[in-house]
Amino acid sequence: MKETVGILLAGGLSRRFGSPKAFAELDGKAFYEYAYDALAAVCEHVVVITRPELKGRFPQTLDVISDSQKFAGLGPLAGIYTAMAERPARQYLVLPCDMPFIGAAETSALMQAASPGVDITAIRTDDHDIPLFSLWNGRILDRLEQELDEEQLRVMVFMAKVETEWLDSSAVGETDAFRNINKPGFLKGADEHGSDTSTGPI
Repeated sequence: MKETVGILLAGGLSRRFGSPKAFAELDGKAFYEYAYDALAAVCEHVVVITRPELKGRFPQTLDVISDSQKFAGLGPLAGIYTAMAERPARQYLVLPCDMPFIGAAETSALMQAASPGVDITAIRTDDHDIPLFSLWNGRILDRLEQELDEEQLRVMVFMAKVETEWLDSSAVGETDAFRNINKPGFLKGADEHGSDTSTGPI
């Protein structure tokens, strides 16, 4: 069993963005590549979770999967569950594709700052929580499946039911690193905090 697997969430409908954000570019580099590199810097393996119709757009050298049939299209929790169920590891570092300003420095800092005994470690800035840049312990897989079986799809609700440690973002990186990109206008200076990188509620 691997120690740490990275989960790259790239399955959102990107309604506000207008096209799949995973393949949008910043400085000539696709969003998913930024996230992949940030995860690969600290994880033994990285799995990309995306919609079936997008799988062929990723390089064949990457490990790309879609939601398990049982929970297909049910949002970030379904994506995280699928990755955990199909790629066994002791822990999982989760990162959505719409946070291209997070790099190896931030993923490394989160790994180092996380307490080994908690179920989930996530980041909190002064004005918002960032549930999808987080470290998940593999032991909560069964609990996660139970939530999905009960049609509880909200990440924040699930985090409240398990032992979640919220780290101040200052312990991990500069505040600007934790920006989400939800609209093309963001690249021209807009500042968005929401995220829809995997369909369904947060």
